[in-house]
Amino acid sequence: MKNGKNFCQDCGHSKWYHLNTWLEGLISYFLPPIKLPRKIEVVFDIVLEKIFTMLKVARFRTDFNISDIQRRSACFIEEMKKRGVVCYAMQSVFGYTGYFKIKLRGKTFRFETLPRAEFTSRYTTKIVDDKDLTKRYCKKGGFPVADGRSFWFWQKKKAIHFGQEIGFPLVVKPRWGSLSRHVSTNIQNNSQLEKAIRHAINYSPAFIVERFIPNTSVYRATVIDFDFVVCVQQLPAKIIGDGISTIRELIDKKNNDPLRGEPYQKQFTLHKIVENEATKKLLEEKGYSGDTVLRNGEILYLQKDSFLRLGGDLIEVTPIVHKDNLKLFSDLARFFDIRLTGIDFLAQDIAVSWKEQPCAILELNSVPCIEVHHFPSSGAPTNPAKALADMFFKHYL
Repeated sequence: MKNGKNFCQDCGHSKWYHLNTWLEGLISYFLPPIKLPRKIEVVFDIVLEKIFTMLKVARFRTDFNISDIQRRSACFIEEMKKRGVVCYAMQSVFGYTGYFKIKLRGKTFRFETLPRAEFTSRYTTKIVDDKDLTKRYCKKGGFPVADGRSFWFWQKKKAIHFGQEIGFPLVVKPRWGSLSRHVSTNIQNNSQLEKAIRHAINYSPAFIVERFIPNTSVYRATVIDFDFVVCVQQLPAKIIGDGISTIRELIDKKNNDPLRGEPYQKQFTLHKIVENEATKKLLEEKGYSGDTVLRNGEILYLQKDSFLRLGGDLIEVTPIVHKDNLKLFSDLARFFDIRLTGIDFLAQDIAVSWKEQPCAILELNSVPCIEVHHFPSSGAPTNPAKALADMFFKHYL
């Protein structure tokens, strides 16, 4: 984990990154989504590309390494290369960006991170990437959501009063953003609520206060072309005893796994276990220390939240997802008319129908982390990159 007063442990970025997320939130709100013909959007992208290349601040390259780009993009790019497609990545003076283009059969296709614009308008993606708008639309469509409201940074007192009204425990999260950055869960009192609001405001000018649903897990579903659905369960960082090794040895062994990197290393999906105050508290509650030897098969959680940046695990669960839940995810994508989306779903058991348990759609993402399905910590990997490539050839060519 990087250190330093100018580095945010929650984001994995410099604290100057918060200025960027603030500006993105303000722009997204004050420049509301406008429906534009796809041809106009393409022309706009081409003009920007020409300006950047003319000023020599960026250029497209084909000789980039997969480790130079985000892993979700790498999954798709590698799949397209298998099919003989020439792929370009934009390199700026600061390094590789998330902008790409593909040349195939005399056509050029441009996209950011993952191809989505050809299948979904910017109007739709702006709605989906706004957690407050997503919640409102889900309510209109009859989809399950947690009670909650959005507030601006100057409405802290109003947000606290609202939280008291709906009752603890609560969740506070930025209105815009991804990867669970600056999200606080299981908030139990006013003091924790105030701290969580400050934490969210560091990242975004607006935040959401909503009811926390206990005894549930976070599931991440990816839906492609409405009917392809895969799902993983996200669990907090944990170790499993073998009756011989100490807690310290088990943590070190898991952190030495070559598939786990630091949270800021974009070529990794799984990350090393972070040991912090939450870890210390969980150990103290059980009377454990680093020298404690866990019983064979004993599971010890080292974080209360299932965030990947804290060392969380990914369990592939697609084969056991209840048919009602698969339909829920497909229906949600159709309702928003979005052919590529990631869905964060809170439920007690994914093998049980959503109609028969406490559950909620937490958010949608127009640029889902498809890599979580390719590189789970357990279970057979699935291949959404192939499904995305199939959709590309089906609808674009």
